[in-house]
Amino acid sequence: MTPYGSIIIEIALPVLLMLGAERFAVYRFLRTPRQVAWVQNHWWLHPNAISRARYPMGFIAVLLLHLGYPRLCFLFFTFWMITDITDGDIARKCDLHTKDGESIDPFSDKLMYSPMLVYLSWLGWLNPFVVGFFLLFDITGQASRHFTKIKAANLFGKAKTFLVVVLLIVVGLEMIYGPIPALGRTIHPLLVVCAGLAFCSTAFKLIPNYWYANILSILNLVCGLAGCWVILAGHPPVYALGLVFLGQFLDLFDGRAAERWGSTPQGELFDDVADGTSFGLTVGLIAVTAFSQLWVGILIGLLYLGAVVYRLARFVIEKRKQGILGGVETFSGLPSPAGALLVGTACVLIPSELIVGSLVVLTSLLMISRIPYAHFGRAILPKVPKIVRVLVLGAFLFLLALGVRRDQYLVPLLFAFVAALTYLASPLFWHPKKATPPE
Repeated sequence: MTPYGSIIIEIALPVLLMLGAERFAVYRFLRTPRQVAWVQNHWWLHPNAISRARYPMGFIAVLLLHLGYPRLCFLFFTFWMITDITDGDIARKCDLHTKDGESIDPFSDKLMYSPMLVYLSWLGWLNPFVVGFFLLFDITGQASRHFTKIKAANLFGKAKTFLVVVLLIVVGLEMIYGPIPALGRTIHPLLVVCAGLAFCSTAFKLIPNYWYANILSILNLVCGLAGCWVILAGHPPVYALGLVFLGQFLDLFDGRAAERWGSTPQGELFDDVADGTSFGLTVGLIAVTAFSQLWVGILIGLLYLGAVVYRLARFVIEKRKQGILGGVETFSGLPSPAGALLVGTACVLIPSELIVGSLVVLTSLLMISRIPYAHFGRAILPKVPKIVRVLVLGAFLFLLALGVRRDQYLVPLLFAFVAALTYLASPLFWHPKKATPPE
């Protein structure tokens, strides 16, 4: 049997069965008020009790690995990480959320994966310096909960925990089944990303809440400026597109950060300038490089950039006229992040200048149109089951890390291009309630 067949039978199926059993139990036994009351009256089912039960499990997993039981270690570790989903669901469904739980839960996660990271770096599977950098900021972030008002894990902390688990899964499969090129090349990029997320998670705990949205917008702006430099310096456009991807991720949350924690008077300006730079100027320059004749590329790029700028200006003007203070769930016209995703991936993937030019023109027209588009983050994403979101995000990040390691980006680019095309056609099967100004 091939290594991939063994992985499916010995690892993937047991993990899916555990996850399926956990999901079934949560949905089956937390449906009625009587069931919820029963859970509330049993201390060992309290989310904090489940989190505390994880405290020694990371050390036990390392002991199992050290004694020569890697498969048992893998399944044991996975089981206890699945309970991290369980305690969150119980806290929400049974109204058992506590202030202590905001510190206990992330601390239990750290005790789960930190011993394994240290042990694997000691064995030589992970770079000890990067692991040390990660743990330094991870420990600092946990300690900060004792003197800051923010106790719960932020977005960066949740993403960090998820990717650390993915990293340990990849290393575990390599240890059990030998070198697997498609997996092994992702280890170092994943570790570096985890270290970066640990830094961001800690930094955002020490910064005033009302600056969160501005920082996300400024980071988006930095991505856009860096993408422009990549193009002007003659580097492959795919690197600039990668920076646009990162900017889109940041842009997905800056509006909601402003709604939740407030912002400064300059917040809206930061957001507009960042979006215009990343999704307009950078992608416009990418479009210029897609054409053999410079004047054609400049013309197409200016057309696209003009559509983005017009769209952003129209949104601000009409939003102020209507007195809309928060975010919107429906846009008039294709949102600029979606337009940037479609145009950027098309310019990098498609060799035909005619097809690329047609897509750029179509995208520009859709952005300035009044066709209603649902907000991806507010209207579409919440309707997707959480487990599906996690699996899709994990698959995309894995493909992206693999592409970075091998400098081959075809698969993640196709993934993004299909997603952009699907969203472009979404008004055909998604009918928003009421159109509001474009973003």
